[in-house]
Amino acid sequence: MLEYLVAGAPFVAAGVALVGLRWPAVWAGVAALGAALAGALLYPGLEASRLFEAFWSGAGTSGRVLYVLFGGLLLYNFLSEGGAVERVSEFLGRLEPEREALALVVVVGAAPFFESVTGFGVAIVISAPILLAAGFSPLHAAVLSSWGQCAVPWGALGVGTVIGADLASLSFGELSDLSALLNLPLYPVYGVAAVALAGGWDGLRRRGVEAVLLGLVAGVGTITTSLYLVPELSGAVGGLAASGAFLVARWRRFSEVQAPLKALLPYGFLLALLALANGTGPVRTVLERFGPVFTGPGLPLLISAVFAAALLGLGRGSVGPVTLRTLRQWLPTAGAVVMFVLAGQVVASSGAAAVLATGTANLGSLYGAAVPVVGALGGALTGSNAASNALFMPLQVATAQGLGSQEALVAAIQNVAGSHASMIAPQRMVLAATAVGLLGREGEIARAALFPIAVSVVFLALVGLLVG
Repeated sequence: MLEYLVAGAPFVAAGVALVGLRWPAVWAGVAALGAALAGALLYPGLEASRLFEAFWSGAGTSGRVLYVLFGGLLLYNFLSEGGAVERVSEFLGRLEPEREALALVVVVGAAPFFESVTGFGVAIVISAPILLAAGFSPLHAAVLSSWGQCAVPWGALGVGTVIGADLASLSFGELSDLSALLNLPLYPVYGVAAVALAGGWDGLRRRGVEAVLLGLVAGVGTITTSLYLVPELSGAVGGLAASGAFLVARWRRFSEVQAPLKALLPYGFLLALLALANGTGPVRTVLERFGPVFTGPGLPLLISAVFAAALLGLGRGSVGPVTLRTLRQWLPTAGAVVMFVLAGQVVASSGAAAVLATGTANLGSLYGAAVPVVGALGGALTGSNAASNALFMPLQVATAQGLGSQEALVAAIQNVAGSHASMIAPQRMVLAATAVGLLGREGEIARAALFPIAVSVVFLALVGLLVG
């Protein structure tokens, strides 16, 4: 029992600090890292020989995430300074004046699309300001933008699912197909939650059916793309399908409202760059040769920010102050991200992750119900389904083999559970708090965002129990 307490101490420390003590995320990260290091250095059942490797790997991961975050914040701030965010929000308000409907299309349509093509929580940075401008409170904007990551298994074009598939000895398509099947009933959960948060019971009566239908459209688009088209684009196409269905239902209003093309052009430019860099094999190969600075969504975000500044006519008198403001927003976030990523790496390298995962094998026939809980723990600590899969996928699959469970399904449950729980990871909460001006209140956002994520994990536990 003691070894499980020691191995789980970083998770407990982070949870108590964020939810119980309501500490800012950076101090909660320090607590989690301290607990992880204490276990590795002091408890005989864990090891400290790979701590340097863990810190080196964590530094690399943190650098990539923070690079993307700075680009996303800079793009948003330039768009805001040039009035583009306000114009997009006004357009959406004229197209759909009901707040619950607007929340719905952001959560199951627009935000999943952006999360799929960028990843790393950039969708939060893009969608939260639009929700704020539409009149949502900072807390509600932070929660809704966090739920908009419900297509995380395909975030950054499925990077985490690629890692999970490799570790589970599956093809990317196989794991994507099963993950899409499990994610299908979860989209409506987030749609209904968005409508309830935005409009309460009255909103549910008005938009509850549409929330379920749009969620199913997103889910069907995701699984169809995974099965028959390009699995990497599953989440993006699902988000586009839901957004398209939303617009079709309002085609009369859409024909009467002029779209702010100039304000939307920087987003289109970003998508074109992402498609060029990630969808074209030769271009991607050339960029990879230049190093990590040129791969992923970081560079396209920075280029799009420069494009937006030029397009919107921002002069030197605006660009400098906006860049400094972005840096001030980014710095507090950087500390929290680094602390939690390092804590996750120490948990993995010290053997604490192995202790937690292998302990579930003692559950026997109940193991299937524990699979998503383990995956969710990894996602909640690391803020990434890629990191959760790296932590737990080999042990989940090995345990499934030993117990005679369906290995591919166990892998998919691990992948989806880690993805959904990553929405309330401290790093993601910091992103949401930064985007809406609530830095230091990350625990409050996490508590408000928890319900549909908990429902998702319970659903996956039931699936695991029934088929395990």
